[in-house]
Amino acid sequence: MAGGGKRRVLLVLVLLLGAGLLAAPTAGAAPGAPACPTVTLFAVPGTGETSEAADPAVAVGLLAGLTNPLAQRWGDQLSVRYVPYPASLDRPVLYPLSELRGADRLARDAADVAARCPDTTINLVGYSQGGDVVSDVVHRAARRTIALPPERIAGAVMLGSPRRDPEAANLVDTPGRGILGPRPTRELDVYDGRVYEVCAPGDPICATETLDWRVFRDGWSSGAHRAYPALPIVPGDLPLFTVLERGIDTLVARGTVTAFAAVGP
Repeated sequence: MAGGGKRRVLLVLVLLLGAGLLAAPTAGAAPGAPACPTVTLFAVPGTGETSEAADPAVAVGLLAGLTNPLAQRWGDQLSVRYVPYPASLDRPVLYPLSELRGADRLARDAADVAARCPDTTINLVGYSQGGDVVSDVVHRAARRTIALPPERIAGAVMLGSPRRDPEAANLVDTPGRGILGPRPTRELDVYDGRVYEVCAPGDPICATETLDWRVFRDGWSSGAHRAYPALPIVPGDLPLFTVLERGIDTLVARGTVTAFAAVGP
């Protein structure tokens, strides 16, 4: 059990550190283009936490608790970009169109960084509807239907996603599935352990077994859907945000070649 837990924490760090990143992060952008950081972290907020008019440089919503400390520590070495999209259920647009606009924006922005900055490590994190957006993009990249190659996605984490698949790689053993049903798990094989779901026990968005309204209501009132910052991850029951922060810290501090030495055997 202890060995399996240790392996899981290692995988958390590896998914953020990325696989196959062998070049030193020293390349700059083309003349006149924005500078290339060591790491770019795209954060996708949940429903009601942002809008299409939002400033990508301003942290919002639940994920701000993860990204603000990182941005304060690393300055220009880490670029945190929040994805502006409707993030709505019905207004200003219905959920399917809101999610689609978010995925299109994330795919476009991440592909731009990948093209301009070949040595920048790209990571994605999404919460709730934002987790659905990240799921959409990693699946599109796996099918190579967007300009973002899957090999440029060093790591992706989806928190409380309505598309969560219990058969996919999950950092917490939680029964149930996403309320909207999962996308094809086999499409994630290309990432070789760099894409993970996280679902808090009792979260009705990602851990539902039934569409019964009473079950959903009780799950929502429990607060499980907002429990992610402090959600314990074994071994050690470290808070999820602490584990993810440490992974990004290691990546920025050590660079792409030596980062794996930090996690060790």
